Amino acid sequence: MKKISKIICLLFAALTVLVGCETTALDVVESPNALNPSQASVDFFLNQIQLMTAQIHSGEEGRAENGLSQFGMEPVRMQHGFGPTYRENYDPSNFDRVWDNVYARALIDIRTMNPLAEEAGQYTHIAIGQILEAYIMMSMVDFFGDVPYSEAAKGGEGILNPKLDTGASIYAAVDQLLIDAIANLNKDETALPLNDLFYDGDEGQWIKVANTMRLKLYLQTRIANADGFGAGVSTARINELISGNQLILDSSDDFFFQWGTNNASPDSRHPYFDANYDGAGPSSDFYTCNYYMNLMANQYNEPDPRIRYYFYRQQSDFSGADVITKECVTEVSLPSWWDPSEPYCIVPATNGLGGYWGRNHLDNDGIPPDDAFRTLHGTYPIGGPFDDDSFRNVSGSGAVNEGLAGAGISPILMSSYTYFMLAEAALTLNTTGNARDYLETGIRQSINTVVNFGAPLASGTGFEPSTTAIDNHVAEILANYDAGNDTDKLRIIVEQYFIALWCNGIEAYNTYRRTGQPDNLTPAFALQDPGTFLRSMWYSQTAADSNTNITQKGAPDTPVFWDTNPEGFVH
Repeated sequence: MKKISKIICLLFAALTVLVGCETTALDVVESPNALNPSQASVDFFLNQIQLMTAQIHSGEEGRAENGLSQFGMEPVRMQHGFGPTYRENYDPSNFDRVWDNVYARALIDIRTMNPLAEEAGQYTHIAIGQILEAYIMMSMVDFFGDVPYSEAAKGGEGILNPKLDTGASIYAAVDQLLIDAIANLNKDETALPLNDLFYDGDEGQWIKVANTMRLKLYLQTRIANADGFGAGVSTARINELISGNQLILDSSDDFFFQWGTNNASPDSRHPYFDANYDGAGPSSDFYTCNYYMNLMANQYNEPDPRIRYYFYRQQSDFSGADVITKECVTEVSLPSWWDPSEPYCIVPATNGLGGYWGRNHLDNDGIPPDDAFRTLHGTYPIGGPFDDDSFRNVSGSGAVNEGLAGAGISPILMSSYTYFMLAEAALTLNTTGNARDYLETGIRQSINTVVNFGAPLASGTGFEPSTTAIDNHVAEILANYDAGNDTDKLRIIVEQYFIALWCNGIEAYNTYRRTGQPDNLTPAFALQDPGTFLRSMWYSQTAADSNTNITQKGAPDTPVFWDTNPEGFVH
């Protein structure tokens, strides 16, 4: 894990490139906000590209935190999304900032950095940019479908309305980009990056990232029918990657961005920490979905060992709640389309843990005065407090010092993710390895990562999970896996992947559309039929208004190229 102080300094350095700096030289630039490539450092560009990747993933402080991760968590019931229909879940303008970060910042910085790095023989800089560009563009296809790429970031060449490229062609280009990045990492360079915010210049680690992204790409396209993709190609490529043994397989390989603790000028904390602990109470649109908390609290005989690290309960007793605080607390009226076993209003204390207060899927009611009741994000991965049964209300000025004070991480590709992907591939494609073994390793690696991350806060509380408790939990999951058919097995793999993916909605959203699992998600809150599921997202409003080659979708229900599942497959 990188040092927090280093991240704060680098955030300042990255912002310096954008804001400008003083100079006493005679050749002062006319505008300090318009530095040209010859006046910019390759390392400063790389700093900014890395920061942009984290913001595209997790959002930004003060901008409703709408990174792609949040957009992915809400449809799959990890976080609550407003409705009451999928069409109304988001507005096209919600995606303006992420498009801006991709096309007006990250891609332009990469395109500007590359020739400078090429000239200087800084091939590792180029490789890192290629890997991050591959991740960003894969994610754009996954969320929006056909998007600009081949003509993007070419305003200087007079291309002001870049055309849309097909998702399949972008995926093919991304795969080649990752192959090229590995080649660049194997070259002799004149200098390593001064500030590699992920791996401190360890080229071997970056090779593992590139290969794991290729694993993700070929698992994602296993049901595609486009040229160059499909089950046969995916099986062959994934087996090659397994035999190469250069994947993210250990926690020391984890690919994440480390946030800091600075709360101003700039705010370097995890954006979700700011949304939960900014001093005025949690952000109005930040609720964890009841389904997800119930999955962790009550699915098995004991709560999941990670639950106290993921969530912080402010209340144990809801007797003070009323119809204004939460209508269903005092007036329980279960809709006809809900099964009575579902956690409709609040999460039941079936396994002895009470106090989990969230919202239901596509609940479009106004925000009630429930700040003091709401369950907040905890230690992992946003750097909040550990749930030690203290049940403190954490609003007010002191909230900014809660837990790790925001020194969380954006978990982009963790070792546990690799094992869950390999488990799905082994089960569905019969690739090398045993799906059950991959599943067990994925669960254990996720638990270990979470427990180690939260150890400074959990130690001595008496609530750290024991080795016996972890073993018993894993054994119960595996017993259910052994007793199930292939559909049950895939559901269990994906459920456990979802739990490991807390605060990474990108992979959860992709996995749900690809597999249709978990197939037991809670239904919509207000309407029995909320419309077609979000098979993709709206195009950015600004992009659709300003680019003559982009026509806004009639509805956010157009499947991306790799999603060949039938209509109604997910809901």
